[in-house]
This record gives sequence, C-alpha cells and structure tokens, in this order.
Amino acid sequence: MFEPYEREGRIVSKREIASLACKVLGIFFIIQGTNVLSNILLYSMATPDPIANERPLNIIFSLFYIFVGVLLWFLSDKMSAIMVTGESNSNKGSGIEAGDIQRVAFSVLGLYFMGNSLPRLVTNLSTLSGSPNSITRIILGSVGGITEFIIGLGIFFGSQGLVNFLNILRTAGLKKENGSEDKE
Repeated sequence: MFEPYEREGRIVSKREIASLACKVLGIFFIIQGTNVLSNILLYSMATPDPIANERPLNIIFSLFYIFVGVLLWFLSDKMSAIMVTGESNSNKGSGIEAGDIQRVAFSVLGLYFMGNSLPRLVTNLSTLSGSPNSITRIILGSVGGITEFIIGLGIFFGSQGLVNFLNILRTAGLKKENGSEDKE
C-alpha cells in the first residue's frame, strides 16, 4: 500500500521535543501578553477609566506574560535538559522527524489561536446596537481578537515556512560538514 521513502532528516530526541514544546509555549505567552496589552491600551484610550489605579497593574501583568514567553523561548534548551533527564541516544524505533513535529506543533498553535479568538469576535459583533458609541466599543474590543485570528491563521498556513525559518536560524553561521556537501 504505502511504501516507505527516504527523506532528508533525522530522528529527534526527547530533549528536542521538550525544547520545542517550551518554544511553542513561549510563543503562546508572547501572543497572549500582546493581546492583553493591546486591549488594555485601546480601552484606556477609548474610555475614561474610573478605576485608573488598576491600569498599571494590568500593564505589568501583560508585560510579565511577554517576559515569561521570551524566557521560555531562549531558555528552552536548558529547560528541556531539566525536563528530560537520563535519556538514551538510541531512538531507533521512532520514525518521527524534527520538522514533522515542528509543523504539527505550529499548526496546532495556529488552530488554537483561531479557535480562541472566534468566540470573542462573535460576542462583540452580537452586541451591535447601532449607536455610534457601541460601534466604537465593538471596533476597539475586536482589535485583539482580529489580531489573534490573523496571527493564528498565519501560523497555521505558514507552519512549513516557520520550520524552514527555524532551521535557517539554527544553522546560521555554521560550516557544512564534509559528508553533506554537494557532490560534483
């Protein structure tokens, strides 16, 4: 039925999968923090807030989300070493490649963001009453959801491009090995 075929790639280790999971979670935190920050800033510009003392706390909360996401991204290798200890280097039974896992992870993340934003967008549109003030609130309330949906759509359909971009970043500045050079 389906014959196996040879592809360029390598088998991934548990640490690489854990590192990828940390990076995906880091992207999640960065996007959530950006979404919360944009909603806070847009809301504070549109309406005078009677509880102005809580605004700096909310901004700090969203910046903390972004900070944690950046830390997860850059410290993913160290965290994966903590998460997966005592791993053996023989993964001969596994046929999953790093690129396949990355594509699936980015696709799932994109679907999550699209699915997470749709209920808020539908709720905002259902409250349309026709007054100019409600239209302004709907537009300002939908900016974060629309942004999240577009980013999710881009991540979902651009998962292969993101994987290729990560591979370029990973190998940037490294010399090719003798066995991987083009044969003449």
